[in-house]
Amino acid sequence: MDLLPLDILIAILSRLPITSLIQFKRTSRAGRDLIADPHLIQAFHNWVSDSNPCLIFFGDDSQLYFLGCDYPKIYSRTAIRFEPTFYSSLSDMVGCCNGLLCVSCHLNSGESAIRSLEIYNPFVGDPVAIRPEPANRFSNLREVFGFGFHPITREYKVVRIVYYAKLLKLEGRAKCRLTEKAFQVFTLGTGEWRDKENIPKRLGLRPPEALVEGSLHWVVVADEGFYYSIVSFQLADELFEEIPHPPCQSLVSSRYSLSVLSGCLSAAGLGETVQFDFWVMKEYKVEDSWKKEYSFVPNIPLGLTMKGDSSASGFMNRVPRVLCDLKNGEILLQYDESALVSYDPIGNIFKTLEINGQPSFFQAFPFLPSLFSAKATMDLQLSS
Repeated sequence: MDLLPLDILIAILSRLPITSLIQFKRTSRAGRDLIADPHLIQAFHNWVSDSNPCLIFFGDDSQLYFLGCDYPKIYSRTAIRFEPTFYSSLSDMVGCCNGLLCVSCHLNSGESAIRSLEIYNPFVGDPVAIRPEPANRFSNLREVFGFGFHPITREYKVVRIVYYAKLLKLEGRAKCRLTEKAFQVFTLGTGEWRDKENIPKRLGLRPPEALVEGSLHWVVVADEGFYYSIVSFQLADELFEEIPHPPCQSLVSSRYSLSVLSGCLSAAGLGETVQFDFWVMKEYKVEDSWKKEYSFVPNIPLGLTMKGDSSASGFMNRVPRVLCDLKNGEILLQYDESALVSYDPIGNIFKTLEINGQPSFFQAFPFLPSLFSAKATMDLQLSS
């Protein structure tokens, strides 16, 4: 390493896969110090931001897996399982952004397991624990979380939706119904949850689906109850807002999903016939900027393991989840929590990605690896 100028060495290292960088870090103290160099951390972040995203799997075995980008083969063929370190078991994968994961887990604490939310970089460590409100305040509850980052305020925030369950006597039987709800926000670097008011009535018990322009987004049933609309929560001013939905009656009258394509909010669902339509909002919050980018009749991936109804008609009623777009123009899809498929809209070609070590069923999350640690990020926010 001493034979190369530092700037040349940083330029070379910043283009290596994250797994290679971590191996290099373990070779020597000099390697460890170099990987911690702020210039390398920023150079690697800039390089990764212009590359295909990697993927994080949360498997049905409650384990996390990493699938690295391997250009030009698009994705490496082996998923790497992260070994549990600070937690004993994972409950859920909340989300990820800028190389940081937010997970719901139980910590290793001797005889008893403490439930916690943890924000951490799986390649760097240094987890930051966030304790939810005590259970005695929210007895008989159900809850979901969301995780996001605002590019202007530079703040990471966790949101929590809590529904209170009440026992009601209906037709002579005691039934548990979700009634009142609460919405809370936690800013990384602070020590408290804050309650928010004016919660949309139909914000259900579902996690947000897309982080765009510093806002988390949900698909909700509109107040009239006849169609679906989009609600956002702005992480900067912490306000709810309704976002214009795509101008497609068949799409908004049925359940559709949200994702991010080329940094823009997108919606995917059943179109006018049996095809799936993909809409992209080219200019955020501008209704007329919704454009239908793609339409296709889905191809059932060969050998797909289905949950529930495995018939062709059952499959057609399942909307594939859009994960991200790739630098070669293809779209990466997930089918029924068990298969990854790349779609070439120009040639209308579907290709199932065969991944070694892939869990049987999983949730996939686009992931841009980084060398930032959650602890360093929190310390930076506290000092600013």
